[in-house]
Amino acid sequence: MVLWTRLRVDPLAPGPFAEADLQIAVDVARDAEFEDLVSSALHAAPSSFDHSVHVLADGLDPDGWYWYRFRLGDHTSPVGRTRTTPSDGTTPLRLGFSSCQNWESGSYAAHRHLAAADLDLFIWLGDYIYEYGPGNQGVVDSAGLRVHTTPEVTDLAGYRERYGLYKSDRSLQAHHAARPWIVTWDDHEIDNNHAGLNTEDGQDPAAFLERRRAAHLAWWENMPVRLDPPTGDRFEIHRTIRWGSLAHLHMLDGRQYRDAQPTDGDPVILPVVGDLGVRTLAETARDPNQSMLGTEQREWLENEVVSSDPTWNILGNQVYMHGLDAFPGAAPATNTDTWDGYHGERLELLTNLTSNSDNLVILSGDFHSSTAADVRADPFDLSGPIIATEFMAPAISSSFPELLRGLAPLVVGFNPQVRHFDPDNGFMTCEVTSTTWTTELHRLNDVTAEDSDVAIAARFTVRAGSPGIATVEVSQ
Repeated sequence: MVLWTRLRVDPLAPGPFAEADLQIAVDVARDAEFEDLVSSALHAAPSSFDHSVHVLADGLDPDGWYWYRFRLGDHTSPVGRTRTTPSDGTTPLRLGFSSCQNWESGSYAAHRHLAAADLDLFIWLGDYIYEYGPGNQGVVDSAGLRVHTTPEVTDLAGYRERYGLYKSDRSLQAHHAARPWIVTWDDHEIDNNHAGLNTEDGQDPAAFLERRRAAHLAWWENMPVRLDPPTGDRFEIHRTIRWGSLAHLHMLDGRQYRDAQPTDGDPVILPVVGDLGVRTLAETARDPNQSMLGTEQREWLENEVVSSDPTWNILGNQVYMHGLDAFPGAAPATNTDTWDGYHGERLELLTNLTSNSDNLVILSGDFHSSTAADVRADPFDLSGPIIATEFMAPAISSSFPELLRGLAPLVVGFNPQVRHFDPDNGFMTCEVTSTTWTTELHRLNDVTAEDSDVAIAARFTVRAGSPGIATVEVSQ
């Protein structure tokens, strides 16, 4: 695994050693007291990477917990805990996942509860930071708790500062120290709703490419990823993590390679401001060449699923695949920033994946709400077979638009593939065995309060060999 830290006196500004290349000691042990030491060595903390440290800890036993710390002079970091994956077999897996933690929209109480949870892995599905300037919340209003400290970030210094701000939160720090994270990005790590080099405000592609290079480097500097630093215009982050023969997790990049959201469908007017991009499903979205993943990533994913045979194949994916018709009419009214804007590719992809995998589970986020859903290759053809299951986790802090809360039950009513919907903040946890997948939805009582309680709002069961949700239990 990769052990990560970043050296700063002030998380929002370079320190007195900003230009110096430093050496940091890293200790790895089998116990929290570091009496059974596995390794202790010096590693570089170069100024060129903003004193971020990525240490590859190798030669470890499979399926085991380890503790680690960093030392620099008289300073010792808090102790972190991590674990290795099983090399084979069907060891049960407990994982959590979520996304979307706008600094201005609420507290990180969800991370405080996750830090204390009994989980093996945590999966982050994007929007770790928001690039907005202070008070700019798009379709939601600020909870008034805390504000971004700079205008909208567009360069390397700005992205570095924004990560420093978010990572100054103690609950987020504690959760990172509790277990390994597996991460991908979505749009706000660079620019809201961007698609490839197509931007929200029509920025010149050459200028946006420079901005994207800066954002990619800052993301790498601040994420615990087993990747070399980005060096060019593209940064390949899709990858597979294997949990023995029980589960293979395929982490996707749904932003860097995608075509622009389609605009040929008829606009659907809903009583909400913002950038939801709701249009009727039209020719561009139906075209299988209208791609979210790009050819190389899609071929990689299909080959990964075809060439292996775990009990469960998991997609770590940013936006929902289960489809959603927002308004009844002759053609589905869809959010074009989701997989509904790439309907033709989704149809072919899901057909190919499920022809080689009996148990496909899709994990998604982004929508600031949660769903549990049955998945068809064509979500708008209810006569088709259920071929997969999807869980969309609620946001850590980002808000679901208040104007849509009242409409949500109506919309879910004519989308029977969505078995459960909840607009509140929180996270999901999953217990995975060779026979059963159980997901629990954890709902925060008050996202504005750092000491907020959390409760299990619903529980869902999937049985191996039987795609779709078998049972739904909702707490009162």
